[in-house]
Amino acid sequence: MLLLPAFALTAACAGADDRAAKPAAPTSPTSPAGAPTCVISNGGPGVPVNDPSGPYYHQVVVAQTTDGLTMTGTRQVIDHASVPDGVRRADGSVLVYYVNGAKGYTWVARLEGDSARVLGQISIDGAPNPIGVVDPDAVLLADGRIRLAFFWGFGPPGANTARAMCIAESSDGINFTMKGTAFPFGATEMLTDPSLLALADGTWLMAISSGQNTIIARSADGLTFTREQTLNYGGVPELARAPDGAVRLYVCKGGITAYRSLDAGRTWTLERTVLNPPINGHNIVCDPSLVAGANLFVFKTG
Repeated sequence: MLLLPAFALTAACAGADDRAAKPAAPTSPTSPAGAPTCVISNGGPGVPVNDPSGPYYHQVVVAQTTDGLTMTGTRQVIDHASVPDGVRRADGSVLVYYVNGAKGYTWVARLEGDSARVLGQISIDGAPNPIGVVDPDAVLLADGRIRLAFFWGFGPPGANTARAMCIAESSDGINFTMKGTAFPFGATEMLTDPSLLALADGTWLMAISSGQNTIIARSADGLTFTREQTLNYGGVPELARAPDGAVRLYVCKGGITAYRSLDAGRTWTLERTVLNPPINGHNIVCDPSLVAGANLFVFKTG
């Protein structure tokens, strides 16, 4: 039996599937229909992730952008950090969620000028180090709460391990309450890196990485999603809204490339590559996040 490390990484941004390093999660209970149920437990004290290709060797980088296509002023703000995602809160502050390669688990920092102030690890349902919570993606709700989608249940493809994309919500951006299972999937699939987007009509999209492909799923309420299509443009996706209201999809395939949809994510047109390696001497450039309302673009190097 192959023993996986607490975090495992494959380098998709250099041409293969780029997955965040993921801590192993215990098998969960299942619903009566057999779908995994997102159940959070405390993983105990954090430790450095010693995987030689894992998040300890990644960095969170921030760039300025006004159109989501042209990036300037790239600067590293957090070291030993992977799979970042940024969100602008109602008070104007910008939070970045990421997997902490130095201490494990999912953490949050606040951007302050050209640097970031680390606030600490998030909690979910009172668990201060929630195990199996990786690939965070945050969106601001109309009432000021933050909705966090994440991948839960890492393990090798084919293992008898419950897996799902889950959703939790928070009023302060640090302490979250589980809302439920948004997108369950089978043990033979290895899906990662969810990204959420609320559409103008009140419905939602979720993009999910499937190796070098991206799955698009749709939801009426933003809490439960149904698979709709698979795109072969690249993996590790980010959904965003373009300045003119179009839906934009960023994917990783040797760099970060943008696609555009004028019909709510049903058909797509290539826009351009927005970031190419190397950046700051690093050849992995992936995990895109356009921070709505902040003119900022957050991503990972390694």
